[in-house]
Amino acid sequence: MNKYYFTGSGFGTAMLAIALFTTPAGALLTSQTVMAQGEALLEEIIVTARKREENVLEIPESLTTFTGDMVESANINGLEDIGLLVPNLWMSRRLDGYPNVSVRGLGGFGNTQGVGFYLDDVQLFGDASSRFGNFERIEVLKGPQGILYGGANIGGAVKFVTRRPDPEAFSGRVKASGGEDNYYDGEIQLNIPLGNDWAATLYGFAMTDDSYLHNPNTPRLNGGVPNVDPDVGHTEKYGVRAAVAGNISEQISLYATLRYNEYDGPNNIWNRERDGNLTHSNIIDTSYNAAHERDTVAGSIELTYDFGNFDATYLTSYTDTDSYRETDLDIDQEFVLDLTRSWPVEVWTQELRFTSTDDSPLQWQAGAYYLDWKRHKSGELPVPYGFCFFLDPSCNPNPDDPLPYPRIDEDPPEDTVVVVVPFENLREKREQVAGFANFSYRMSNIEIGGGVRVDRWDFDATNHDSDSSGSQSNTEVLGRASVSMFFDDDRSMVYATFSQGFEPGSFNAFDLEGQNALFDIEPEEATQVEIGYKGRLLDDRVVLTLAGFYIDYEGRQFELQTKNPQTGTVLEGIFNIGDSEAWGLEGDMVVSMHENWTLSAGFGYVDSEWVGGTEFTTPTDYLSDLSGRRPPNTVKWSATAALDYDQQVSDDMRLFGRLQLRHKGEASTNAQLWDSPGDDFPFWTNPDFTVVDLGAGVEWNNWEFGIHVENLFDEDYYIDVQEFPNFAGSKLSGAPGYIIIGTLEQPRRVVGSVQYHF
Repeated sequence: MNKYYFTGSGFGTAMLAIALFTTPAGALLTSQTVMAQGEALLEEIIVTARKREENVLEIPESLTTFTGDMVESANINGLEDIGLLVPNLWMSRRLDGYPNVSVRGLGGFGNTQGVGFYLDDVQLFGDASSRFGNFERIEVLKGPQGILYGGANIGGAVKFVTRRPDPEAFSGRVKASGGEDNYYDGEIQLNIPLGNDWAATLYGFAMTDDSYLHNPNTPRLNGGVPNVDPDVGHTEKYGVRAAVAGNISEQISLYATLRYNEYDGPNNIWNRERDGNLTHSNIIDTSYNAAHERDTVAGSIELTYDFGNFDATYLTSYTDTDSYRETDLDIDQEFVLDLTRSWPVEVWTQELRFTSTDDSPLQWQAGAYYLDWKRHKSGELPVPYGFCFFLDPSCNPNPDDPLPYPRIDEDPPEDTVVVVVPFENLREKREQVAGFANFSYRMSNIEIGGGVRVDRWDFDATNHDSDSSGSQSNTEVLGRASVSMFFDDDRSMVYATFSQGFEPGSFNAFDLEGQNALFDIEPEEATQVEIGYKGRLLDDRVVLTLAGFYIDYEGRQFELQTKNPQTGTVLEGIFNIGDSEAWGLEGDMVVSMHENWTLSAGFGYVDSEWVGGTEFTTPTDYLSDLSGRRPPNTVKWSATAALDYDQQVSDDMRLFGRLQLRHKGEASTNAQLWDSPGDDFPFWTNPDFTVVDLGAGVEWNNWEFGIHVENLFDEDYYIDVQEFPNFAGSKLSGAPGYIIIGTLEQPRRVVGSVQYHF
């Protein structure tokens, strides 16, 4: 029996329909489809968005789910692929390892996320852009998730749910892929029964990619020629993950995991754009290739005790991530200004929750959570010898030389570091203790739900360079309520949901002149009201979801680069910009047109603006009223559509294919925080773009062969794009004090794959 999985949820991802070219096929939306006597029938999809197993169509909130088959068949290789497939979700992997993500305009780009990432209910704080594999599904929860997930989930949550070990039979698969730009990828997945209801899974992968970006090694102004790898985006990734599960006794079960991930690749390989007329060049002309080395060791233990009518689950996790990054801040072939950063992160979490498991009308959950998070942010600005001649030609040791740079054979060479300026030396510690409870109660065709979370957080930070420190804490009380009405034999429902979320406060790495306390970041808060519909129509041949929402967002946090008004020093920090409001719509539909053909489509719309005479609260030398403008990284219109084909040609052969379209409308940017329309530097936006993908494959016995063309029409586009200080200066670039930087996304690429199942 062939299965088709549809993406689904509150609205925006319906289009993810089914399979593509590797495993059984599959996109998941609100439901799952099977073929029975030539007719398409919808089956339920079970998710754990509320930390208990439920039918996705019965959860009163927007939720998009991708099955593991969909992840593979739609060639989802990174966070940006998920972001493009979900309307009202704007997300990129951000090459320094901290994803840029916003949902319905909630959340901010930079080193403040606002959207939580989870692997089997364990939050990811340092390597959300890693590769985990062996997915059972990916769940995207939209809107504030404060009750069950706490802080750092103000915009929503992205959950990676892996397949648990199965004691029934040994199984596995081996897959190899290859494509343009010397892209090679291999992975292996094993399920190993251990006897007595115990089993283990092993997953490993290795990937190398020269990428589509090119460093031309352009001669410098002094005639010197750089000698760096032309494949500026060359990336290598490795990882392994092991899990074991089984029953310790009739009532106690164990699930334990251990993983290691390593990333060796580019960091902030930005394209320079001099104005808002974006060229989307693939040339990265820098003095050296920015690099990032990151490795993570993490483990978790989950113990569940079955009390009969409810379960008690204890979950503990440990994560240790080391991250070292190098960035060419001037983004130029000259030696001007560079940055090195080391950000190790260590995290312990503990959670104890009790969950009802009977079939009574009352379903409930209660628990407690503890977080111990530590990070040491250390950074330096190495100033090379060439920086002197860039700033002041009079420092040239040869006054007869017409160029304000030393010759290559002069001593010291221009890349010699003459001084190292401390950039940051910040030790941070955050502790959270929370208690939460939620319930739902079904009365005939009406269900009511509610919940509360009391979350106490403490944040301490010390800058060891300036001997400045800061401490702040607060107790957040968050609520959630919902009411749902079911009809048509529970095949359809309408609902209304009220939810709240917050992002804890913290500190920047700097203080201001005359002060001995670090510049603080106040917590941000959001409240959302959502109404929606979910249902199966036309004899289960159609799945339809619709939702509308309103969001009140206070104290929004954004990462910015600005100047200290006392010293003129460029500062990078996270600042509370102001308050905003948003309202929007989402919709998904999946239609089984024929036993071999499925059509899916979805859209999203967000109307967001700053309110209340919003002003900067940053240490800039001016204030700007932003009222009425659309906050950065918000897309008004987004849409997706897909057409899937799947046919069993014979007992041992199956054909399948997928044509999908992903559209993002014009996006607002951080230019509004520095510019006004009509000034010397344009008030620019990120243009709209549409990406079309095509995949096809054949399954023959235990073998599968596939081909996938990503970005079929070679669309040029940025997701990670922003205004940035022009450290290279006008002498080198002819650009103003600020430039535009962006990470070019994947151009057209053809990838072939082969895998064997056993």
